[in-house]
Amino acid sequence: MDCSIDVFYEQTKGFSGHLNDKDNYKLVLVSSGSFVVEEDGEYKMISAPAGIVLNEKADFRLVSESNVKCDTICFKPTFIREEFTFEAIDSGRYDKFFSTVKGAEEMKWDEKMVAAVIGDVKFEDCFSGSLYQDYLLLSQFTSQDRNIRYWTLITQEYEVLNRFFKSVKYDIENQPDNFWILRIRYFINSILFTATADFYRAFRQYELFRDRFVAKVAMYLFENIADDITIAGLTRRFSVNKNVLNDAFYKETSMSCMAYLENMRMTLAKRYLQSSNLTISEISNLCGYRDHNYFSKVFKKHSGMSATEYQKQMKGMC
Repeated sequence: MDCSIDVFYEQTKGFSGHLNDKDNYKLVLVSSGSFVVEEDGEYKMISAPAGIVLNEKADFRLVSESNVKCDTICFKPTFIREEFTFEAIDSGRYDKFFSTVKGAEEMKWDEKMVAAVIGDVKFEDCFSGSLYQDYLLLSQFTSQDRNIRYWTLITQEYEVLNRFFKSVKYDIENQPDNFWILRIRYFINSILFTATADFYRAFRQYELFRDRFVAKVAMYLFENIADDITIAGLTRRFSVNKNVLNDAFYKETSMSCMAYLENMRMTLAKRYLQSSNLTISEISNLCGYRDHNYFSKVFKKHSGMSATEYQKQMKGMC
């Protein structure tokens, strides 16, 4: 795309061919479909709507995909702040933010992030400087142990991010006034904040598998979570008997296939109860339960309170 700044935008069926480029950061919003990727011998199954963050070292290994459509923003970190060259970031000169965390040298990256957020950092040394505030926005890219991060989105989260993505697209294509570059920086910063804040909201819901068969079944469960799924139906679809199916899931997840589905549905229900204005009946249907009383019984078993009580408690915390 012809543009005078270090940002370009693609809207594609399937994934962009630039995800493994070594001279850009990439933000991807997957609007439809599902896919499996391989990372360090494990398989991640992700269903849309979903987001992906990839740094310049990323090695995106697609195993399979089904009806994927996505939007991709590629940009250089210098677009956020001119000091943020790849060389400067790799040098560690901006890691002062993490050096104030007790025992940081023994922590994994996400542990450092959590320690920083809960207050084990000298505020005046880091947060008070705009340089470190801007660097924190890039933390999903600068992780020392992961070059790609995935997270799934509920409808409301997707809609917010989609507006930001489409706004970037519009301003790049039209450059309507003297402020279009400022707006693009604002929109990208807003997307980065969503990704950075995600780790403590615990909305990242991808699954890790070593068994491709389990990844394939899990993808089907994600894609059809609102449908009436039975063990008999699964064994017919995947041409496998009940014991083999459950043994595979026990090995990967320490639970049976249907228990895994129930747990996944309850996780989705909690996210809807936290972040939407849907009724309990609507959420029950979206999670695959036509009997709303049974949904309430299962939810209470998992959370210790009714769905209504949980919704009130979560809304009260927001």
